[in-house]
Amino acid sequence: MAAPICKSQKDRTMKNPAKAVSPLAISQVLVALELGQSDEATLQYLHHLCGQLPVQKLHFLHVLPRFDALHAFPGRETANGLNSYEVNEEVRQQMEERIQAALGDNAALQANFEIREGEPLEELLNEAKESDADLLVIGQNSGEGRHGILGKNLARRSTANVWVVPDHAKAQIHHILVPIDFSAYSTKALKAAIALRDELSGAVQITALHVYEMPDLSVYKIQRTPAQFERMLRKDHEEAFEAFLHTHFPKEKEGIATRLVLKEGPGIAHYLMGTARESGADLIIMGAKGHSKVERLLLGSVTERLLMQNEQTPVLVVK
Repeated sequence: MAAPICKSQKDRTMKNPAKAVSPLAISQVLVALELGQSDEATLQYLHHLCGQLPVQKLHFLHVLPRFDALHAFPGRETANGLNSYEVNEEVRQQMEERIQAALGDNAALQANFEIREGEPLEELLNEAKESDADLLVIGQNSGEGRHGILGKNLARRSTANVWVVPDHAKAQIHHILVPIDFSAYSTKALKAAIALRDELSGAVQITALHVYEMPDLSVYKIQRTPAQFERMLRKDHEEAFEAFLHTHFPKEKEGIATRLVLKEGPGIAHYLMGTARESGADLIIMGAKGHSKVERLLLGSVTERLLMQNEQTPVLVVK
């Protein structure tokens, strides 16, 4: 029989009764399944993740998009029976067996699986609200498929944190990369990384990454050469980085590695993915919104691009 996917809260309390529950403690998790390739990586990742976090309930949901067009017009009924098909019971049973194999025999953990029909994004958001989910977990296929788009839209509209797991992701967390733009959301992201590190067993490294760029010097009257201005700008961002950590993480900053990168080419999401690969980071935690006024209105454009382009590193979007 497979090992249990999650420890119960009772087990954790007995082993370490003096340890306070982490601010990132997750008890209610909604998992979106596609009944396809990405589900295997998602289940394996949950096996690793929940084995160290106090998850109490997992709700697995697969939403079948409706294929009868008339449902969009209230009061109109299709005459050809397109809306009367039922889900193949064998498909439901096979999925339940796959989940059970991952969960193992853990009576303390509540888990259920449901297939329903509707618009996937709306059904997932409604279920997250009704179940008071702390976290939404969704897999992502390689390429910019529908699950990549769904993950981005969930991160945009969900009030809960969203964890996106690409189908090539490894079920491990040894190095967490946290993009920092000095906003309140990046503060939340770094706090979440610290809380997660404290929950996980083994050594977990945290790297705070700040990407900055040179302004267009042609529109300013600057009595400096470009090289001189670049050195001044870097020093300014170094001091701002230090002030950010000193202000928000005075006790934890010694355990946080920092990295400052000058953006010279493609978008910031490109630098985040490149840094994750180069540094061996296996999780990116970032805030839902950025520092600019535009990104306060919508999900940060950097976060959205990362969710759409990333095919290897899991991303936790913190709300």
